[in-house]
Amino acid sequence: MADVSGEAADLVVKEAMQVSEGAIKLAGVGLKNIAAFLIAISNQNNKVVGKTTAKRLARDPAPAEIIHLKKEDIGRFQKLAKQYGVLYFCVHKRGATDGITNVVSNANYAPQLNAIMEELGYPIPQKTQEAETPKKAVPRTQPEKSSPGRENGSKQRAGTSTDEKPSVRGRLAALEAASKGMDRPQIPVREPTR
Repeated sequence: MADVSGEAADLVVKEAMQVSEGAIKLAGVGLKNIAAFLIAISNQNNKVVGKTTAKRLARDPAPAEIIHLKKEDIGRFQKLAKQYGVLYFCVHKRGATDGITNVVSNANYAPQLNAIMEELGYPIPQKTQEAETPKKAVPRTQPEKSSPGRENGSKQRAGTSTDEKPSVRGRLAALEAASKGMDRPQIPVREPTR
């Protein structure tokens, strides 16, 4: 009987250690989350969804997105914006009688704004394709030679046109003539003595 009670005591101690280990892990995770929460509050960065100010949106370097809504749709927009997690603010023009309100957000929330616009029955704003320069655009100026003795290959050779290929035989003859000119004995150069 002493054998069974010793095993039971070991099992109880082992279970107690596992429970206390789990409790310590949960407490550590909780402390980490509380620390992150306190840091966010100290940075005054606690607003992440809903209506905010221009100053708060300006902290994010993403470009601004502006959509136009009718004033009667603002209430529905606010509910959907909270649901989709959009940070925004509304701008009303003074003395405007057209009933249009500008909603300003940033590019990070563009997909959510498009979904809200679809739900409200507005057409999704299309991005205008600005005249973007192609990746391999022609340079404004032709590159110059890197050194006077070398060519960069962009200029035509003398005596050739753009339509015909240079003759291999003619090129060989020119190279032979150049090499014969190099075969001449060179005049020895005297080195100055000191």
